[in-house]
Amino acid sequence: MPSKRPVAVLVLRLLLAAVFMVSAVAKLLAIDDFELYVFSYGFFSLNASYLVARMCIAVEFLVGLFLALGWWARWVQLLALAMLLFFSLFLCYAALVGRTDSCQCFGRLADLSPAQSLLKNAVLIVLVLLLSKFSRLYRTSRLSKLSVFFSILFVLASFVAVFCISVPDNWWAGPEECRYDKVLLEETLSPGGALAEEGLAEGHQLVAFVTPGCPMCRMAREKLSSIASRHHLDSAAIHYYEPQELPDALFLQITYGQRPLILLLDNGVPVVTYHYRNINEKEIAGFLR
Repeated sequence: MPSKRPVAVLVLRLLLAAVFMVSAVAKLLAIDDFELYVFSYGFFSLNASYLVARMCIAVEFLVGLFLALGWWARWVQLLALAMLLFFSLFLCYAALVGRTDSCQCFGRLADLSPAQSLLKNAVLIVLVLLLSKFSRLYRTSRLSKLSVFFSILFVLASFVAVFCISVPDNWWAGPEECRYDKVLLEETLSPGGALAEEGLAEGHQLVAFVTPGCPMCRMAREKLSSIASRHHLDSAAIHYYEPQELPDALFLQITYGQRPLILLLDNGVPVVTYHYRNINEKEIAGFLR
């Protein structure tokens, strides 16, 4: 009677491959959230966070792909184990500093807290160790030159694909003048205007026009909040305005319906404008200091 162990090993390998690949694709589909999660810890600048997030996705996808193919089994299993251990240590740190928000392990597919994700990683570590143990019982033939060629091709293609599918914001969303009604904004800030009593015409201020329920507005606020926290900026110099806080249709008239619209004001004069994509951490920090 033939042994069922090779079949069990194959199923285990494909299961682990599916977890890694689904996790990578889910992160890529929710890349904005994943970028913000990486940035929120303060280890990397905003621009670096764009790159780190995509590098993690590409490596995770490659681990899943090579697990599915069964190529470079020993090295891939070691890499999978190292990744799981590293992210488990990171999740321990997240729990220690009081983070309870989603760890973004599966993007928007699953909202896992650091504690829940640690449990998930513990199960995966056990499965990888089992796969490694069982794999040693069976000899695998050396990869052909064609397989080595395709391995290199897959590595290059995965990184290129991730960066092409989701181009980092700082690669394409550079400085640009956002459309808004400058004359109406000036009237709104001048004596007698709707925002005259807000103190926006004095010193350096950041004003963001946002709307409830707008995903880009939510993430813009999170970006700005992280920038302010990291650089110890005066929160009194950062102002958010929603449609209901301005009379009649003034919000739409000023913004032309674009949101978020973010302005850096120098004594009431707009000097820089941003939308969500081209927020510049260094520029904002330097301006508001």
